[in-house]
Amino acid sequence: MAVRIKIAVIRLVQICLFFVPLKQNRIMFYANNRKGYVCNPASLMEAIRKNNPGEYELIWMTRFPETCEQRDGVTVVRQRSFACFKYFMRTKYIITNDMIDEAFVKKAGQIFVSTWHGGGAYKKVGISALSEDAVIRKNFRRWYGRLDYFVSSCRTCTNMYADAFGLPKQCFLETGTPRNDIFFSEHREISKRVRDFYKIPEQTKILLFAPSFQMSAPEKEKYDKDKLIEVALKLQETTKTPWVILYRSHYLRDEETPETKSILLDGNAYYEMQDLLYASDVLVTDFSSCIWDFSLTGRPIILLEERLEEYEKEDRGFFVPYKTWPYLRIRALDELVTVITSVVGNDYSSVYENHREEMGSFETGTACQQIINTVLMRRNGD
Repeated sequence: MAVRIKIAVIRLVQICLFFVPLKQNRIMFYANNRKGYVCNPASLMEAIRKNNPGEYELIWMTRFPETCEQRDGVTVVRQRSFACFKYFMRTKYIITNDMIDEAFVKKAGQIFVSTWHGGGAYKKVGISALSEDAVIRKNFRRWYGRLDYFVSSCRTCTNMYADAFGLPKQCFLETGTPRNDIFFSEHREISKRVRDFYKIPEQTKILLFAPSFQMSAPEKEKYDKDKLIEVALKLQETTKTPWVILYRSHYLRDEETPETKSILLDGNAYYEMQDLLYASDVLVTDFSSCIWDFSLTGRPIILLEERLEEYEKEDRGFFVPYKTWPYLRIRALDELVTVITSVVGNDYSSVYENHREEMGSFETGTACQQIINTVLMRRNGD
């Protein structure tokens, strides 16, 4: 109740100050509940810093300002702080990877953009993932109805998310995913950055284990970690190559993986997931949308089929039936060694590309520039 009252007061103050003019070159970014400069908002921010130096005033809003190192041209503010609202009152563009903070009152002339935080259209989201309760539907329209643009990774995403969030299709920016632009060119510095962070030698293979969010996750995690240590040790024996496993839990879990052995490393300690994907040789997950991102590398993707079945029956379910996905599947972690040994180093690019074509992919490696051209440059009539 106290939080609701605080939000109501903050909104009233903003309404009283509607006369304050906007700064046409100010952009505020927010990656929902994430540490550091990460996800699609960070990719867009960096593209603007690189391609339009000095043209825009950049504000990074976060719940974790202590995780954001100082960067030239970027001001970091804590979410819902006095400074945050002071900047917001004169901000032209608000870019987030989810919904816009409900404490913000949209002013005439402000542009709200959601880049979303997942590619493809696998797990059900929005109204389609919840009950038919009228209050929930009303809240979704209130939360997402203020958006001017919603970034889409593929045609299936546009079609499904329009219904899921009650959005008109014309608001969708069919550009592909900003954070996936990195997969369309070589970035040796990214792999080096990841390996230096974890002190992983160049010849060592990296398996990224990245389960998505489930309410039953705590019961699975201890088993997974113990089993994965066994998997890594056996992989080293069968492939005659050193391996490490990065265990990356979903950000909603907000838990660290203790480095019980140097072979199992804390994937949450490194903030940017895309860097981990770029540097990894194999991805093992359940139904995380990172499969869409990692498919752009052409490297092996292995899914845990029992968890897919469980999610379909007991949780949200899927927009696109998982049996149509082109990724390898196993029933249990015990199968990992055999499967990885037979597929590591294989190139699945053509298989994945066919799947993305079926989904109507918009990924071309130019998402950031397309969004900059469409959203930011229009203010000048370009």
